Amino acid sequence: MFVDALDTSLTKNNEYFQESQEPIERTCLPVKKDPNAKVSLWTVLKDIIGKDLTHFALPVYFNEPMSMIQRTAEAFESDYLLDKAGCEKNSLTRLLYISIFVISQFQNVAYRTTKPFNPLLGETFEIINDRYKLFGEQVSHHPPVSALCMENDNYKVETDTQVSTRFWGKSLEFKPIGFQRIFLKKFDEHYIVQRPNALASNIIIGKMYLDVSGESIVENVKTKEKSNIYFKTKGWTEASYGKCEGFVKDSKGTKKYELKGKWFDSISVTDLESNDSFLAWKSKERPKDFQFYFYFSHFTLQLNYLPEALKKVLPPTDCRMRPDQRALENGDLKLAATEKLRIEDKQRAARKELEAKHLKYKPVYFDEEVTSSGLKMYNFNYQYWKDREKQDWSKLSNIF
Repeated sequence: MFVDALDTSLTKNNEYFQESQEPIERTCLPVKKDPNAKVSLWTVLKDIIGKDLTHFALPVYFNEPMSMIQRTAEAFESDYLLDKAGCEKNSLTRLLYISIFVISQFQNVAYRTTKPFNPLLGETFEIINDRYKLFGEQVSHHPPVSALCMENDNYKVETDTQVSTRFWGKSLEFKPIGFQRIFLKKFDEHYIVQRPNALASNIIIGKMYLDVSGESIVENVKTKEKSNIYFKTKGWTEASYGKCEGFVKDSKGTKKYELKGKWFDSISVTDLESNDSFLAWKSKERPKDFQFYFYFSHFTLQLNYLPEALKKVLPPTDCRMRPDQRALENGDLKLAATEKLRIEDKQRAARKELEAKHLKYKPVYFDEEVTSSGLKMYNFNYQYWKDREKQDWSKLSNIF
């Protein structure tokens, strides 16, 4: 049994391309980037050991032409796994495919060593295609939090980017705070996902790489069935990179399925009752010369694509409107650095104005909720789709 990936077009059958002569997708970025270009991280990082990097700005040449909101949306490339889960009659099989979806969210981490731009407060991003709608908003600046909601008739996914980030001399550690929530509408099921840690290793000496480590737990709140997925830290050999394994268990803790593979490549599943095995997920082939385009997948290449047809309907706060990000994509590092400084200064001035008026920033399209444990969650209020239909962006600030 093999689950084949569906088309990953972001804009297929989208209304704003119906009368346009522009390509629906692109196959490369405007300018190639030398993947072997070296910069000295030591001069930048030596003074911040043990400090919180959310208060530290790296130079623009450490960035990739993508905002953190887009990077979070990138994790949903294999969205078809959620539709697959929504069609399964057996709750354990549904949990199985949701667990594979959780693993697949890290498929684009491999090879990447640049960081996305930190979103400005109020920055937004959308995807509309023939499979789902996705919307994200930067809802907090300190700490930086991007909230996203992806949804179709079968499922809804709510996630955010709250992380604790530390530099430990040889590596950067990114520890997620809070949970990802997945809902299967047909079965009225709610899944809570505890996400693993991410690591940027060999920061000072050797070839830097990103890794995923630790345990991810996926629980069906309704049935109490659970999966435990273990991401193994890379050892001394390349063959050990990306390995993960896990088990899907029933409500009594009995193992029913075993998952095994590499999070950037493929996952095989063994039914522990029948001992039958099958390939359940495989990452799509990378584009030609992808190493010259920040190691972006075909899906990722579309995230910052801004044809005129799309520009006409997006709000002015959309990530694709960022001048610094656009300049970096076009290979103009000097302009990117200048624009990055300008819009960050503008954001600081706006924050000081709010503080002077003793006002607290309130997200436009997400409502903040504080749980009994004190954890902040953000719930999508759906007003964005109404404003988009009317092209009414009066609630949004001029952030760029």
